[in-house]
Amino acid sequence: MKRILSIVLLIFCANANAVVDHYAWGAIAFPDETSTNGLPEAIPCIAKKAFNGQPMLKCTWLETARDVLIWDAQRQLDVRYVNQVSGQCLRGKCRISNAMVGEWNQDVLFTISIWYRIGTSTDGKPVAYRIDTSRQVSYAEAGSLLYQFYLDIGVPDDQLVPTFNGRYDGGHAAWQAQKGGAKPATQQSPAPSTQTEWPEVKTAWCNPRMDDDCYINSKKVPIAELGKWLPDISESNADQLGGHCETILCFDKDDQPMGYLLQ
Repeated sequence: MKRILSIVLLIFCANANAVVDHYAWGAIAFPDETSTNGLPEAIPCIAKKAFNGQPMLKCTWLETARDVLIWDAQRQLDVRYVNQVSGQCLRGKCRISNAMVGEWNQDVLFTISIWYRIGTSTDGKPVAYRIDTSRQVSYAEAGSLLYQFYLDIGVPDDQLVPTFNGRYDGGHAAWQAQKGGAKPATQQSPAPSTQTEWPEVKTAWCNPRMDDDCYINSKKVPIAELGKWLPDISESNADQLGGHCETILCFDKDDQPMGYLLQ
């Protein structure tokens, strides 16, 4: 993993001179990223090449990174996080260190904005979904959500297209050509066999005194089937997102179920 992060750092440095989108624009209403508030429901990922030719996914809504302070209720203090994290997708699972942040069907390095997980669009392309989103969108719809986000936060008119070009495969022209053919979410084809969304979970509990005694929405569920209800997550990832874990379940800052610890 240290080798992977070193490679990603070198990639970032090599591309530093090509950055066209940043946090220095004046009078822009950037979300504070202390929660999912204000962030687009989904954003497109783009395929890039690392300096050594290795494939890479970039799933961020701006090129540059910044530090954000997120309140940790357990420690009663603000914890500083970088708003982009890097890792690798391997054998269908995308992980940062020991945390899972989505699924993709190719072995690639990746960089993703916090509060997002890597998934698949209805047309089979890589899309980053906000962690509180369950519906699946087309690649073009993810582009539309991102473009509207740029309009909402006030990206300057002369920077809209250049900024979008770096976030969408084929750029603004490809999105314009594709978005007219995008179907509404209710008419889109079913999700691929790899699970990218989960049913609504209002309550989750596992008995700490028994090995296989878990309940989802007050219904008993075998531990082996928790993945049908919740994504697997690591305790460090839950902590990074402002949540906490109890027994083998993890909850967000509002105590809503957000995932389970993969055994």
